[in-house]
Amino acid sequence: MQIRQMQETDLGDVEALAIQLGYPNSSSDLCRRFREIHGLENYALLVAQSDEGKVVGYIQINLEPQTLLSDSKADISALIVHESWRGQGIGAALVAGAEAWVRDKGLRLIRVRSNTVREGAHRFYLREGYRVSKTSSIFTKTLD
Repeated sequence: MQIRQMQETDLGDVEALAIQLGYPNSSSDLCRRFREIHGLENYALLVAQSDEGKVVGYIQINLEPQTLLSDSKADISALIVHESWRGQGIGAALVAGAEAWVRDKGLRLIRVRSNTVREGAHRFYLREGYRVSKTSSIFTKTLD
């Protein structure tokens, strides 16, 4: 198993992973977004690649700028491990890679939001040393 930077050629596997977690995306949308953020200083896209060369997990980390009330921090915006590869330490390896990237950026705080129905993910993050710091609701509005 290898943790490495995501490449555009990985997007087919990433698309399949996203579908497993309930986030279907078109190939063209994934490609467009990848090209817009790949290589930017405030984003990291890492994949877990099996010894056979298949991408079996990925993580995205975003730097969140400071605000008047808080310092800059990092946000795990996505973490998906292929359902048949879960429980083998891949998620932990991806999180460790993300944490190393955050440390290299000079930040100390990393957070992750997880849907209330994803109890397995909650247990995973607690095992990895994360703690629940607050519970909130997210409100959205689509603008015309």
